[in-house]
Amino acid sequence: MTKLLKTIINSAVELLYPKQCMSCGKVLLKIEKEFGFCHLCIKEVKFVGGNSCMRCGKPIADSIDEFCNQCQEKKHYFEQNKGIFIYDGAMKKSMYQFKYANKRRFAEKYGKYAYEKYGKWIENNKIEAIIPVPMHKKKMKRRGYNQAEVFANQLSKMTKIPVAKDVIIRDRETVAMKQLRGAKRKKNLLNAFKVTENIVQFRKVLVVDDIYTTGTTIDEISKALKGGGITEVYSLCICIGKCD
Repeated sequence: MTKLLKTIINSAVELLYPKQCMSCGKVLLKIEKEFGFCHLCIKEVKFVGGNSCMRCGKPIADSIDEFCNQCQEKKHYFEQNKGIFIYDGAMKKSMYQFKYANKRRFAEKYGKYAYEKYGKWIENNKIEAIIPVPMHKKKMKRRGYNQAEVFANQLSKMTKIPVAKDVIIRDRETVAMKQLRGAKRKKNLLNAFKVTENIVQFRKVLVVDDIYTTGTTIDEISKALKGGGITEVYSLCICIGKCD
């Protein structure tokens, strides 16, 4: 395909399917397309920055502390988690569409932001494979796609690190975590994940998901992966909740 033909096709696609804000759905102006959000919604988008917990990545108000209260009290099985956005405002709307309204194209921008913010962190930790949080086959059939896998594939394009989506499965159907609190979250995911392939070929992996709240999902996956021979498990989520 010639460069001219590609330009014509892209222009036609843009005319028929103009890019919309990843939160409110408004057609984006040319200057807004780079960000993926309109000028009003981008004001609500909060990137993770400043002082954050060294373990889970949640923002901390007190600049003296290295760890949030939760991570000081709870043992985690992953080495470190990072989040791109604070799960609030415009990002809540964006994530809902990404998960439930088939807005898989949002992953392109999420991946871009992830690479810009954490590309060097991923490189420094010598990540060998990207593993999306698995979805149970029944839920996958209902929804049609796993948003964590869509994000993982985009991140793989940016980093050139392979996606290893079949090394672990969600062995039983679980209740949506947003419906549970505290100990019920852990009980809900207890022994829910099962390693299905030989993973000793990997030593350091990056687990990716859409939203990090308490870390229970990443912990349970990390335990399963380490039980299968993985040495270090890092995680990266599109959005992260605030500290309690």
